[in-house]
Amino acid sequence: MYLKTQTTLTAPTAGPSESVPRPHWQTFAYSVGWMVLVAFLVRVLWIVLAHTYRLRTSEDNWGFGWEIGRLGYSLANGHGFSSPFGGDTGPSAWTAPIYPWFVSVAFRLFGNYSRAAAFWLLVFNSAFAALTCWTIYRTARRLFNETVAVWSGWIWALLPYSIFWSVREIWETSVSTFLLSLLFMMTVGMEGDEWLSSWTGYGLLWGVAALTNPSALSFLPFAGCWLVYQLHRRGKRYVVPALLSAIVFWMTIMPWLVRNYEALGRPVFIRDNFGVELRIGNNPLAEGINVFAYHPGDSVNQYAKYKKMGEAAFAAEQGRLAREWIEQHPSRFLVLTFRRFIFFWDGMPRVSDVAGLIATKNLLFLASSVLAIWGLLLAWKRHIHGVFLFAALLIFYPVVYYVCFPELRYRHPIDPELLILGVYLVSETRSATPTRHDAEELPELSQSQALPQYHTLSIIAPVYNERKTVMRLLQQVARQPLSLHKELIIVDDCSTDGTREFLLENDLQELLGGNGANTVKLVLHDRNQGKGAGVRSGLEHASGELVLIQDADLEYDPRDYPALIAPILEGHADVVFGNRFHNGPHRVPRYGRYVLNRAFSMLCNVLTGLSIHDVTACYKVFRREIFSQISLRSDRFSVETEMTVKLAKLGVRIYEVPITYHGRTYAEGKKISWTDGVVAVYHLVRYRFKD
Repeated sequence: MYLKTQTTLTAPTAGPSESVPRPHWQTFAYSVGWMVLVAFLVRVLWIVLAHTYRLRTSEDNWGFGWEIGRLGYSLANGHGFSSPFGGDTGPSAWTAPIYPWFVSVAFRLFGNYSRAAAFWLLVFNSAFAALTCWTIYRTARRLFNETVAVWSGWIWALLPYSIFWSVREIWETSVSTFLLSLLFMMTVGMEGDEWLSSWTGYGLLWGVAALTNPSALSFLPFAGCWLVYQLHRRGKRYVVPALLSAIVFWMTIMPWLVRNYEALGRPVFIRDNFGVELRIGNNPLAEGINVFAYHPGDSVNQYAKYKKMGEAAFAAEQGRLAREWIEQHPSRFLVLTFRRFIFFWDGMPRVSDVAGLIATKNLLFLASSVLAIWGLLLAWKRHIHGVFLFAALLIFYPVVYYVCFPELRYRHPIDPELLILGVYLVSETRSATPTRHDAEELPELSQSQALPQYHTLSIIAPVYNERKTVMRLLQQVARQPLSLHKELIIVDDCSTDGTREFLLENDLQELLGGNGANTVKLVLHDRNQGKGAGVRSGLEHASGELVLIQDADLEYDPRDYPALIAPILEGHADVVFGNRFHNGPHRVPRYGRYVLNRAFSMLCNVLTGLSIHDVTACYKVFRREIFSQISLRSDRFSVETEMTVKLAKLGVRIYEVPITYHGRTYAEGKKISWTDGVVAVYHLVRYRFKD
């Protein structure tokens, strides 16, 4: 291979920008460590000043954790996991086991139902609530930007509503919220990660979450399948990591399942009180909220039945009665389900001595729901990566509460994700309406917010026997006005029609340099190898941040360059494909060729999971660093197929834009043949399953 580089006039490139140190207040505001610390101190201060650790002692300390408090008492006093409503009612699986165990530790250390035990349990809750600032920040920064991350983290740290649940109730709410947000963060962070250690930890954490609040498991199928799909589309192994994670998950919860079977005499998955919960929400007195008359902790009659029958039998009986009532009153059940849907997102109907207080609280509660759902729709419309996870969580997590009954705290485990979506919506609305001050002074962008800066577009033009068209094409490329410096890399593939001699005889830099706007490089192959080899040779000599592939036969119009590079310049894409099959101007192809092109693109899409309309189009633009992650091997036209398959495996962002196409006939010099199509299909299958 011979390289002839014409006299080069290189466009000036911007030097490295000097980093401007942030003011101290910005350093504080952007520090996730400070967020967590401030959130924790605010909550502890609230506990101390508001005396929230002074829980009511009526009804034999029933308000100290309710069922969880009773289970913790039984554990602390050597009675095992039993008697969730007091007395001696035998073994229980009324709640998941982890949080009652922590309550029992507090009772052992500080005394049963003591204020010291209450204080340290609330501090324990506050620690997990504060750590949620970290998971919120990391998730928002990865999926959106630093602005959304910082605002979301600080709002969670200081918002009274998010503080309330950690400082007022002895319950697993704050711990469950942290665990679910941590799992969400890990899911987006493990995208493309096939390390078995990561998947082992992932399965273990899901097991811990299940043993804390099994409601979180409604998100597991979607999170797990999303991760598996990300591995699949990159061509990485996914069966072994997913299987290992599932095994670890089941091993984590299995001791509790075995205990339940031995203690209760029947299989119980984590908790056995679903039938009771279903009955509390579906009965002759039901109005969409919980009916205390059917709860053994609030009804003497129900408690007597519970004690007499035993927990497992009582729960099964209540579940049977609830299902019978639903079957007999299907329309009423639908009405109640709709009400519960409204209450879950709008707030619960309650009574207050302060006029308008409940209405105001519910209005704020509804506002947070509306902002989050609106933010989700905006993210979906803009194809924000990972929006599927938000949608799955918001759609499927509340379903069990639509069927049974909602409570305000039941929504809290998904509040971190709702907060991120709401802040994203507000930030996008604000950025879309610039103020007068914004117009006068542009704020300095952080590194994560600033778009990458591109200076040079490398245009690789493989040439073989194009003596009649090559100069016209190169002149069109050189004259195309762009904001980027153009680097023309002409790769002659050992032409035999005089193209090679013509290129050597002319001063290409003088003809095409455009007074410094373009740099020209000529690469000569010593034998004919094919288009793929020409692309590889061009890449070896490309120095631009962007790379565009250009055929030399005048079928493609360089006036499409601005549209092709725009999605990358705007930060939306890593790769852009041209699409010849659209409603714009193009030469009408022969029907058979059109059908074969579409059929091949469809086959490629089936195997790669993409939805590209025109896989074989010449025009493709790439960020050059993409090629450091793939190795091209095809020598002929099937390089188009190979690039598409390997890009799909990487999971890069691909855009399509319509292009003008002036297709040639074989009489006019078209070179691709049916044998290239057969080879392309072979390479499609080969590179899909093996590099």
